[in-house]
Amino acid sequence: MRIRFFRAAALGISVAAALVPGVLAMPQNLPASSSRAGEERKLAGTWRGDSLCVEKGTACHDEIAVYRIAAIPGKPGYLLVTGGKVVDGKEIVMGTGEWRYDGTKRTLTIDLPRGVITLEADGDKLEGTFTLPDKTILRRITLKKSE
Repeated sequence: MRIRFFRAAALGISVAAALVPGVLAMPQNLPASSSRAGEERKLAGTWRGDSLCVEKGTACHDEIAVYRIAAIPGKPGYLLVTGGKVVDGKEIVMGTGEWRYDGTKRTLTIDLPRGVITLEADGDKLEGTFTLPDKTILRRITLKKSE
């Protein structure tokens, strides 16, 4: 009986050893950072749309907005965004900054001295707000990808 036990154990080890290369060769799930990088790449391009004032009759003016988004090599979780507006048919750059991308929430966010802009990605659409430090929503922003 003892001999059979060793033969069975030896057979078990041989089967396990034979399976190890197959298990190691099985495709593995891509890390979350790879899928996030793919999502970030989809956001790259030019986005155009409206930046509308929530409170009418204030110093705020409705604008046609243009956002140019690019990946930042070697810096996952951040995108370079250049924001501008169209005045008299000409694009005026308002600023450029590194925006945080949250792949779970699908949001782009930047903290500015005057408030926070947060945009949520939904396919070829970005929608969000410019919120002042006191939590007042100053603008509603709606953009569609044009390039």
